[in-house]
Amino acid sequence: MWRNNIKIAWRTLMKDRTYSIINIFGLTIGLASCMLVGTVVLDEVSYDKFWKNKNQLFRILTVETSAGMEGKTESAYMNLGAGLKENFPEVEAAGKITKATYNFRLDERSSDAIQMNLIQADTNVWDMLDFPILEGKPETYVAGVGNLVISQGFSKANFPNESPIGKVIHLVSPYLSESRPFLITGVIEDIPSNTYLRADGIQISAPSTTELNSEGWGYYEEQMILLKAQTDLPAFKEKVNTWYSNYTTDASEEAKKRLPTFDFQPIEDIYLKSEFASQAVKGSQSNVYLFSGIAFLLLLIACINFINLSAARSINRIREVGVRKVLGAGKKQLISQFLNESLLFFLIAGLLASSVYALSLVHLERFLGHDLEVNLFENGRLLIIFVAIVISLSVLAGLYPAWMVSGFAVSNSLKNRIGIGMNTSVPVIRKGLVAIQFVFAILVLIGTVTVWTQMNYMEKKDLGFDASHVLSLPSFATDGKADALKQKIAQISGVEHVSLSRWVPTKGAASMTKQIIAPDDPDQSIQVNYIIGDLDLPKVLGFNLIEGRSFGEQELNFSDSQAEETAEKVPSNVLMTASTADLLNVKELGALESNLEAIPIGIIEDFHSISLREPIKPTLIMTGNEFNYASVLIKLQEGKEGQVLSGINTIWSEIYSEKPLKFEWVDELVNKQYEKEQTQAQLFTFFSVLMLILAALGVFGLVVHATEQRVKEIGVRKVLGASAGNIVQLFSMDYMKLVGIALIIASPIAWQGMNTWLDGFAYKISLQWWMFAGAGMVAAVLALITVIVRVLWTTRINPVNSLRSE
Repeated sequence: MWRNNIKIAWRTLMKDRTYSIINIFGLTIGLASCMLVGTVVLDEVSYDKFWKNKNQLFRILTVETSAGMEGKTESAYMNLGAGLKENFPEVEAAGKITKATYNFRLDERSSDAIQMNLIQADTNVWDMLDFPILEGKPETYVAGVGNLVISQGFSKANFPNESPIGKVIHLVSPYLSESRPFLITGVIEDIPSNTYLRADGIQISAPSTTELNSEGWGYYEEQMILLKAQTDLPAFKEKVNTWYSNYTTDASEEAKKRLPTFDFQPIEDIYLKSEFASQAVKGSQSNVYLFSGIAFLLLLIACINFINLSAARSINRIREVGVRKVLGAGKKQLISQFLNESLLFFLIAGLLASSVYALSLVHLERFLGHDLEVNLFENGRLLIIFVAIVISLSVLAGLYPAWMVSGFAVSNSLKNRIGIGMNTSVPVIRKGLVAIQFVFAILVLIGTVTVWTQMNYMEKKDLGFDASHVLSLPSFATDGKADALKQKIAQISGVEHVSLSRWVPTKGAASMTKQIIAPDDPDQSIQVNYIIGDLDLPKVLGFNLIEGRSFGEQELNFSDSQAEETAEKVPSNVLMTASTADLLNVKELGALESNLEAIPIGIIEDFHSISLREPIKPTLIMTGNEFNYASVLIKLQEGKEGQVLSGINTIWSEIYSEKPLKFEWVDELVNKQYEKEQTQAQLFTFFSVLMLILAALGVFGLVVHATEQRVKEIGVRKVLGASAGNIVQLFSMDYMKLVGIALIIASPIAWQGMNTWLDGFAYKISLQWWMFAGAGMVAAVLALITVIVRVLWTTRINPVNSLRSE
């Protein structure tokens, strides 16, 4: 029997190829899109789940409270982890684990450098993370030289057909005056890309011998601990914070008021639940939910299309059903036949979708910028699940058309009529399904418009400084040659201003921070950001002076060593932002502010030192004239970029021949902050187009059904003088009503969802009526075009043929 059903299904598919192609095309788009989006979602939630000790590994977070505001950082005081291991039996291992990017020369005499993303860790890393070792004995630390463990991929690319163990490569860094040798002690398997520690290898160092400071301060570094199984984390956290409070016996009373507390972040949460600026590899929990929803909607719309098109197509088979019933076919046999046809459609679409998926993966990985560790074809369990889903969907999507067709009365079927009972419920269900399609399409359209509008707003918003044509040479060790470098760069034709700075826009909010007692509440403190640069920094970045004066040539400057104790000994002249002046109740310029221990000489317009996701923080600009470490900010004349870059290259090679030179354009740094939103906008646009295509196919199915039922009515209207425009108008009204209903349903959902998304930005747009009206208009125009195309084709039928008795 099943062979006979398959033969009939195949003949039916081939008989009406237009319907078949549209049906298969819609299902293929839906299934392929769902597979691709699903792969991304599964890859996102798989991060750091492959570690053997994943349930026991935690990153130490520092929690600081300032003026009632809580903030977390992903690092903690140096050797805090070691202190916890010594004092708490729950801690099995602890050590430094962070990320860094280095440049190496394979040959010390070579001028070419290879960039490596590395995990920086001490020897305790081997007790916490399980890296499969292929060559060497990297667990044995070699003192007196840098220890480097490289990945298999890096080894094959740079040491083909030879073992790299024991070879020495040389680190070149802007912070080193000469190269530093690194011994390759081991080769490990390539680190999977689905980890926040994505890297080409590991730089191993000896554990720090610096003791945890008991005065409540210290240097910060990223650390991880390995807890014993079954450890009660909340209880452990409480014990740690109590212990640390008692440990800081040498802290001053003022310091004890603002002692930080510590939290512990599971390694599996680090990728999706971190918003730290210094963490390069991070995702978003909301994006996982968002794209999961989109994958589901795409598949649902594709299935709705199939249902509508199959139902419309079944009208042409009324007589076939009647004959089958007369010959003894029961309802179960008819349903089985139509379910077999549904299964055939889904299997063909599934095979085509699999081909599209396989061809698209490499482009998707290129778009995302990293490899996907999850692949449906390489994971047997996922492949079985996919096949099971396709079969299940074929049954669920085929049930309604099968039920509808099998319910035709024999008397009506043989007369090629549907019957009165069917006319009441079937159209309502089908129109409801199409309306749902438009709800989804309008939701994504509104999301697309919102994301692009927010992106446009961020690109055009006044940042409070001029980032255009400003070049940055990232931070480096100046070796006492900073002034000479600045003077030579300033002499290059096309350079307007040059500044040495310990801060670059977007790279942190400031050079350093300091807690200032709040003027209105002595028990509260305000965290103030200090930006340190030379006298020319305001000129390079074009800060807008509102009141007072800017820095002059006779300003009192301070050295790097004084910077850490800013204004505690020598009051410095400072510029402050307008909001900072209001917050600190600065009434007079040129006078010493005791709480700042500095002299405000000018007020500048508020500016965004970091992204628009964060509110503007209290900020001061101070001058310095000694820079052991600095960045160089250069304001160029438009059109002179090539000439200036060439001159800087020459000067840099003369002064710092051993240091690699890197350029960064400040406006590109600003735009790079919103790469995640740009990706979202592009994906939203792509998904909007897909959903609109699928929605158009759904409308097409409904129009086909309606025109085939009313072909005689159209013939009568033509005979009575109705024009094609009149008939199009008659049919269009129903679909415009569906779009209107869909817009009414989608608007409040979109309003809530997009406002939630916008809450992630401190500076954002407001949703406007035109975003909703525009989305509805696009959907209406698409539906109208689809209706017009099909109805005009139907009106071309000669009334003689359409009115002929059947």
